[in-house]
Amino acid sequence: MATDLISFLFSEVLKIDSMTLSKYSTLSDQTVYLFLIPHVILFLFLYAFSFGIVTRVTGSHKGFSYLVGIVSYIYVVYAGWYGKLVMWFIGWIYIALGMALFLFFVSIVFHPSATSAGMKLVGAAGKELAKGKQKENEKRAIQEEVDSIKKQIAALNSEINNPGIEPGARAYLQMQKANLEAQRRGLESKL
Repeated sequence: MATDLISFLFSEVLKIDSMTLSKYSTLSDQTVYLFLIPHVILFLFLYAFSFGIVTRVTGSHKGFSYLVGIVSYIYVVYAGWYGKLVMWFIGWIYIALGMALFLFFVSIVFHPSATSAGMKLVGAAGKELAKGKQKENEKRAIQEEVDSIKKQIAALNSEINNPGIEPGARAYLQMQKANLEAQRRGLESKL
């Protein structure tokens, strides 16, 4: 009687195909692997789904979220999706357990109370790195400006040394050269 009820539940209600049922021969295996584990995963998914949908549409209304979750569960079972997704749910539990085990070991190595201090240290190091990069960019810009001034001075020197230039123009060019030399020395002192 109980076995008939369980086989009716698996084959007719949850619509799990006979191939999947044959992989789990005992009643306890079928209950754990085809009913309990998939239902836990399904309920977690439907909980997140219903609260996500309701929160976006109506705000945080718990009753409506529960209604959407229950209707979604009934639809998944009635439409036959449960029987098709049961193996995916079982595979997902292995992935979830593996991730939980990984996070457990990571939390042993990097204790949660130490992570806030570590994050502050990483943040401070990042700020110092950004300051160093900014100083480097400033120095590069100053060096480019110094190089530009040197080219202007070289051009002025060639004009000043031109024998056919008038004395007033030569004096004006020498004054410009002196101004550029002063600018260059000021910029080089910043380097």
